[in-house]
Formats: sequence, C-alpha cells, structure tokens
Amino acid sequence: MQKYIYILILFPCLCYSQIGIGMSGTSNFTTGQTIFPVEEGVFETVNYELRNNSIGLDWNTGRRFIIGEIWCMIGITYNISKTFYSFSESNIPISNYEIIERRLIPSLTLEYVFLRRSNFLIYSGIGTYAILENLNLDQDNEIELNISTHQYNGVIPFIRTGIRLNKGNFTINPFVGYELKTIYFDEFSEIFGDELQESFSNGNIRTGLRFGILF
Repeated sequence: MQKYIYILILFPCLCYSQIGIGMSGTSNFTTGQTIFPVEEGVFETVNYELRNNSIGLDWNTGRRFIIGEIWCMIGITYNISKTFYSFSESNIPISNYEIIERRLIPSLTLEYVFLRRSNFLIYSGIGTYAILENLNLDQDNEIELNISTHQYNGVIPFIRTGIRLNKGNFTINPFVGYELKTIYFDEFSEIFGDELQESFSNGNIRTGLRFGILF
C-alpha cells in the first residue's frame, strides 16, 4: 500500500515538469610516488602508474510551484582505477604488482529553490551518495603478500544549501552543508537503526565550490 502512496505523491512532480538527462565520461593517466611500509618505523618510496576510467549518467526533473521549485537529481557513476606499483628501483624484495579498484557510485538529491533571479538562485536540499566498492589485487609475483580481496561499501547522507551564480556561459556554486559520518555496511539493512543515529551525531560541516563553463 505504501508504494502506491509514494507513486501518487511523486506523480504530480513528474508530470508537467522539466526533465534532463546527461552522460559523461573521463579517462586519465598519471604517475607518481608513494610510501610503502616495509616494517615498523621503516618506509620505502615506490613508483606507481595510475589509469582511471569512469562513466556517469545523470537524470534530473523539476517543477515550479507558486512558492518555489522542487528538483530531483539521480546519478550513477561506474569507476575503474588500475594502479601499477614498480619495485624495480627499490630495496624491497617484492615483484611488481597491480591493484584494480571498481566502484559503483549512485547518488540522489532533492533540492528546493526558494529564490530565483535572472543571474542567481538560492537553494537548499538533502541527499545521499553511496560508494559500492570491490577491490581486487592481481599479483604475479613470487612473494606472498599479506593482502586479501575485500569489499568496502559506504553511504554518506548530507544536508546542503548554496547559491548558484551565472554570468553568460560561466556558473559558480558555493555551498555549505552538514555531511553525516560514513555508514559502512555489508547489507543494506545495516544502514538503518543505531548506525544512522551515530552517523548523524558524528557528522561534520562541509563547504565546497563548483564552477563550470559552457562552450
């Protein structure tokens, strides 16, 4: 019965509303150095090469009311990063190995625009994003490392308010919000209950800035 009530509530917002769909993707390569712990109090510098690929899909819909606008934004991003560690120039007796990280990052945001003018708007909203990660270690070396395959999942709810300024093709969005402490889980049922209350009590104020140029 509840699901039908939710449909009836959302139906007026979906009808006669503005809808937008966007797709994006990135691919970049970088090299660098990191610190590898050899033993207690002893560290070694190790070179690495990182390739990061991601693809994202965004869907948003909104509707204007007499007292403002309500927008719903849903997004999902799939990210793969491959890091190759080279021990050839180090003193550690470990062969080179590669770490592959795969992440699925869904997000949901509800925003209320209570003031809009020609070159700016003021909004507030609530939302959450999750990090569903599966880390795999493919090792081809002869020395057994004390690293095992594991899963890492977390969800981060937030409350946010901000201003969007636009001048021609340039937009800037400073915002401030309260981000709850990450809730780690193995099953979705673990998100609710004491973990949610603890997450809200141990959250932090976050500030940020977004900007863009439309060509």
